[in-house]
Amino acid sequence: MGPAVMEAKLAPTLSVVMPTYNAARHVREAIGSVLAQDFADFELLLVDDGSTDDTAIVLQEFATDPRVRVLRNERNLGLITTLHRAYGECRASLIARMDADDICEPSRFRKQVEFLRANAGIDIVGGAIRFFGNIPEPKVFQFPTKHDDIRPAMLFFCPLAHPALMFRRRLIDEGQMRYDEAFKHAEDYHLWSQLLERVPSANLPDVVLSYRLHPQQVSSDSSSKQHEASLRVRRRMLQAAAVDFSEDDFVLHESVLLERPLPMANYLALLAGWFERLETANARSGYWDTSALHAVLRSKFQETARRVDADLRYLARDPETGRYISASDAGRSVPIYAAILSTMRRAKARLWPSPSQG
Repeated sequence: MGPAVMEAKLAPTLSVVMPTYNAARHVREAIGSVLAQDFADFELLLVDDGSTDDTAIVLQEFATDPRVRVLRNERNLGLITTLHRAYGECRASLIARMDADDICEPSRFRKQVEFLRANAGIDIVGGAIRFFGNIPEPKVFQFPTKHDDIRPAMLFFCPLAHPALMFRRRLIDEGQMRYDEAFKHAEDYHLWSQLLERVPSANLPDVVLSYRLHPQQVSSDSSSKQHEASLRVRRRMLQAAAVDFSEDDFVLHESVLLERPLPMANYLALLAGWFERLETANARSGYWDTSALHAVLRSKFQETARRVDADLRYLARDPETGRYISASDAGRSVPIYAAILSTMRRAKARLWPSPSQG
């Protein structure tokens, strides 16, 4: 039996990558949630990115577990370089991401492995997450589950939670899973916006991860850089879809994403016009699934209309806006999805000020 065959037999089903940097406060709980999974065939790569607190000491507490491999960068290299290094060390055909301050649901790995085994045509799977920590009470957020719905949702937010993902190792081997330093702080958003043009994805409806919100996550300076990088991702998506847009159009689009309606009398009519131009361009380019794009634009229009306390029944009758709201829509209460998304944005705003506040 040759070395390659032996290596294949010894390799686990799953490699779990957890980068850490000055994470001593929460990393023990995060590691514990991984080791407590009801799926046992995995290796856990703990990567200390040059921490200056007690992270290295905490990681060594787990080094005797045969599933754990502890790696250390001699100096802080940053998340992108650390992830690329860790992915290169993975031995399994499936890789899961995990952050040092979050908590895995006990069945996360089993459910995601089973899903990828049952769906050979899908290469990336995430799932619902539960926000907790610096908010009054935990809130569950469910992302779109189907690939065709995930892609147009990226016009407004990142519908794949990075620390909740599992993907096939071949994406690394083929050079497709490469984060771009030019989009630092939004490197995952940028990656998915391009990768999902050719790689199928999905989200489980089940909660797979509890995502901790706390003040140490990111500085105001990082928030400003994250916002700027995210703007560039959305501009690139619109250009890739052959959408001809002005700066006024882009400001209008961002007002929806930021939940900051513009102070103008014809705001909703302009928004409906922008959404219609988006759909017209997409009908020519075929960049997004037509029905999925319309559904997300319709949802965002209705959320925005409710936010400005508009007369929904009037909007349903108005030829300029009726494409995005019907009489039956006008009589419905705000969808739970929209309500939770709004709650989460307000919670994150306490941690991540907008660039004008930074």
